[in-house]
Amino acid sequence: MNSKSLLKIFISIFCFLLSVSLAYADSVNKNDAVSWINATGHKLIDALSSSDILSKYETLDKMFKEDVDTQYMARFVIGKYWKAMDSFQQKQYVDLFSRYALSVYKNYPINFDTKGLDFEILSVKQNQKFTDVTCSVQLPEQFESENLKSINVKFKLTQNNQKIKIVDLIFEQSSLLSTYRTRFYTMITDLDEEMSWFLEDFADLVVSAEKTAQEKADNY
Repeated sequence: MNSKSLLKIFISIFCFLLSVSLAYADSVNKNDAVSWINATGHKLIDALSSSDILSKYETLDKMFKEDVDTQYMARFVIGKYWKAMDSFQQKQYVDLFSRYALSVYKNYPINFDTKGLDFEILSVKQNQKFTDVTCSVQLPEQFESENLKSINVKFKLTQNNQKIKIVDLIFEQSSLLSTYRTRFYTMITDLDEEMSWFLEDFADLVVSAEKTAQEKADNY
């Protein structure tokens, strides 16, 4: 596995932790943000360290289901096209998005040696609505030969009803949510902004991702 593959793994895994319930969200107290990042980060590392792939998936899926507001995440990514769908299409889209988020990270190899995998919090900046936590992620020892020892990742946190969630992940100045929105907008515009066609193509994409994920799990 090369360094680019590992970076994709980190991006995909953290993607399913995203939540964008922003309407009544507040920034997170710095101390609480540090505690949350430490707890969640080590829980993620423990999950990745499991030798049982089914146990690994079970823990990661549970983290997704407990920490992600799928409705709001889906609406942010689809942006202005949310109102272009009727209520039935909106529900169909949100259901598909939830399935997609659960399957996409499984399409990357996550059965790597986690020895040496760790992280360090570099800075915490509290703003009006968000708290930015920048971390240095120390990569597993197997990547030392590639002269890639760590990557910096910024987590954008918010708090809603006492629940802390990640609302964005910024890697090398690139916002993960913005990247996904661009991808979805491209899909829609390529289909002449016909939402029924988009939903058909998206459904095919989800089924394909789920099939590939199952095949990879069966082969471990």
